[in-house]
Amino acid sequence: MWKNIYLSAKELLFPKRCLFCQKRGVLLCVDCQELLDVARQHRHDRHHKYLADVYAACSYENKFAQKIIHRLKYKPFSRELSLSLARLITNHCEFIQQVFDPGEFVLAYVPLAKRRLRWRGFNQAELIAKDLGKIWQISVAADCLKRIRETQNQAELSQPQRRENVKGAFVCTDNSPFKNKSVLLVDDVATTCATMEECARVLLKNGARQVIGVAAARTENS
Repeated sequence: MWKNIYLSAKELLFPKRCLFCQKRGVLLCVDCQELLDVARQHRHDRHHKYLADVYAACSYENKFAQKIIHRLKYKPFSRELSLSLARLITNHCEFIQQVFDPGEFVLAYVPLAKRRLRWRGFNQAELIAKDLGKIWQISVAADCLKRIRETQNQAELSQPQRRENVKGAFVCTDNSPFKNKSVLLVDDVATTCATMEECARVLLKNGARQVIGVAAARTENS
């Protein structure tokens, strides 16, 4: 009962409207999803040391994708946008006929620092990973990775500095969900993939068979 009251009050005070056309009832309507221009080809990315490949649904240069990701990360009552981003990823994989076997793969996500998690209240990569898990019927290795120290904002650093910035920032807290399995490592945006690379190194060190990056969007120069 209290949940229904809360949802009714939230809808009354903060009515849902599409981010782009203002249609009521949803944060991203079906028509406006088409503006995101989901990639219909896979851009192989196998030059990393620890990541076997990276899949990204669309370009981060797309202003609509930028707005959705920014809204999810920084605006209250927007968590359901994680499902929209998860669907972008699954649509991309359908276009390129990429199937991940639930018996072979598990999902993991890039963890936030404690301070950032307390400030935001949630980890957007975790939300996307859990939505992907429901769609693909793939288990999520929740909390298998932990960020043990604060790092500088990666956007402010060069590529070599980014690698150094995240070096040793993550540890494995439980390898049982992914040992001898392939891991799909989820983040919202992939740039140089330095953070994903460091997470992948830790996962491989602790028994993962391979690690593949998965992101909703990717910068063109990465």
